[in-house]
Amino acid sequence: MRATCRLALLLFAALAAAGCGCVWEGRNVWLATEASAGKTLEANARDEVLLELPVDAGSKARWYVVEVDEKVLRRKGPAEEQSDGTVRIPFEALRTGVTDVVAFYATARSAPPERTFRTTVWVR
Repeated sequence: MRATCRLALLLFAALAAAGCGCVWEGRNVWLATEASAGKTLEANARDEVLLELPVDAGSKARWYVVEVDEKVLRRKGPAEEQSDGTVRIPFEALRTGVTDVVAFYATARSAPPERTFRTTVWVR
């Protein structure tokens, strides 16, 4: 048992000395909500930007991102509905630049929007 404890301590010490190789090391996560509409958000390259927008329960409408410079901010995955009546749309900040992010809430991409969201993201 003592040898096992010593081995565990040595392993822990080696890992602590090596540092974390985590994917999130040095990254920030920025949350853009309805309160962010019309404002400019600042992020660093490699940060994650999450759009968190409201959805109506039982509605067939959904959020469509219709404008974003994908050289600056790239969609990172599918929209995820949250239990609080919102949807989160993840993006990764790729490089220095500025982009508007525009999203429409509609029953189809070509349908008239019920709501519109627009914000600007400045990546340093």
